[in-house]
Amino acid sequence: MATSRRSGSGSSSRNTRSTSKKTTRSQSSRNSSSRSNSRKNAPVREDTGFAEVVKKFAASKAASPIIFIAAVLLIVGIDLLVSWNIYDLFFKILGIEVLIAVVVWVILTLVFSRKKNTDSEDEYEDEV
Repeated sequence: MATSRRSGSGSSSRNTRSTSKKTTRSQSSRNSSSRSNSRKNAPVREDTGFAEVVKKFAASKAASPIIFIAAVLLIVGIDLLVSWNIYDLFFKILGIEVLIAVVVWVILTLVFSRKKNTDSEDEYEDEV
């Protein structure tokens, strides 16, 4: 029985040594292959929902002109619906809307240009 234990324990130690060598080799080959795969297969975020499309469109250079054209067409369409094809009324409504848009644009331009001027003057005062 003592000899069988020795042979059993000796064979088990040999088995563990041989399997440990195999596992280290296979692990190293797995690590190198996973490293190369991670470089090749970078995670790609593929969201194709409506929100993602809108975000990509808003970030593009074509967004501002297209949104402006769509807004003008929407306003003209609403004016035509409201005026019921009475063109005198249509042009009066459109003229009032254009005047309001110009006034709002001038006010916003003055407010934001004044804000930029005060910021730039503060920088010069700090340097003197």
